[in-house]
Amino acid sequence: MPFRGYSSIIGYQYAHSAFSLSYHCGHCNRDVSGLITAKYDTGEGEVRYLVCTNCGDGSVVTKEGVLYPPSLIGQNLEGLPQDIEMAYLEARRCFSVKAYTACELICRKILMHVAVEKKAKEGESFENYIKHLEALGYVTPPMKPWVDLIRTHGNISTHKLETADPQRAESTLMFTTELLRIIYEMEHKADKYTKKTTTH
Repeated sequence: MPFRGYSSIIGYQYAHSAFSLSYHCGHCNRDVSGLITAKYDTGEGEVRYLVCTNCGDGSVVTKEGVLYPPSLIGQNLEGLPQDIEMAYLEARRCFSVKAYTACELICRKILMHVAVEKKAKEGESFENYIKHLEALGYVTPPMKPWVDLIRTHGNISTHKLETADPQRAESTLMFTTELLRIIYEMEHKADKYTKKTTTH
């Protein structure tokens, strides 16, 4: 059904429970009771415009009931360097919009970000990046097989025509999350809680 004009959009001046919707915000990755600021009846279902009551960003629920931006897969991590945090967020966003090949490519690139942040030379092979992290003790022998999967899955998405399937991309992102957690978040939390302990 075509757009029936601005007068067909219902807006809300005041917020109360009738004008709220529980959803998982794709911007701040929190479960919220968002404010429905406007809605539009297409004749085939309602389009609803939401404002997150946590971060204030906007989302849309389509007439099919699909939320945009979608919820982010994966977990928020603490202590990441800014460039790595942005790359990790980009990988999560790619997966959430079903851009699985792009997700794996960015996860592979995160290996380079991490290795270079740990003083490897930019432009080395990804295999050498993993060896560099091994030599510094960031990748232990039990970790190497699944860390190497980040590289090999990224290589497939880079050099092969086959499409990355959701399960493989999810595993690539999951392994990337764990690598970042071990290298950055655990050290960050250890520093934070050690400081708290020493102040008592």
